[in-house]
Amino acid sequence: MAGVIDGNFHERVGDPRLQQLYDCWRSLFHGKRLPSLADVDPTAIDAAVLPFVVLADVVEGGRRIRYRLVGTNMVAEWGQDFTGRYLDEIMEGTYREFLGGLFADVIAKRCAVLSESAFRWDVGGTTRTCRLFMPLATDGRTVDAVLIGQIFDHGRAAASARKIAEAFPDHVEVFRLHET
Repeated sequence: MAGVIDGNFHERVGDPRLQQLYDCWRSLFHGKRLPSLADVDPTAIDAAVLPFVVLADVVEGGRRIRYRLVGTNMVAEWGQDFTGRYLDEIMEGTYREFLGGLFADVIAKRCAVLSESAFRWDVGGTTRTCRLFMPLATDGRTVDAVLIGQIFDHGRAAASARKIAEAFPDHVEVFRLHET
């Protein structure tokens, strides 16, 4: 199902930690220019949010993604620190394709993408996870890094997968819902 969703992207994000990260990212805009990685000041991000933050570099025009920084909560959830490693080195199969699709959307559309889905652990069981991908661009246009917030909600049943992309035509927020 695809279509335009009326409403406020901030409210759609839902989780207060991800909302804070989104607000921080939005505060970095220079007119219509995307913020750059250099604009991201970790001291401006609430300490309670930092463990859920990931920074990724867009390499080879988006053909590869390298994880520059992985927050401590993500390390705990994954059971490993994948800082400095590439997406194609640590993930495989449909999950890698799914994440690659999120990165591709952020790079091509130059907009924030919110993804909520079930997350299945290899050892069994599922949980709900919510990911917020936000583009960064050194030149203000070409996405060369992505600021990510991801939370796992072990207490909530996993929802059906959905992805919402935010666009900035003249700073009017448009939302698209895609079944994944």
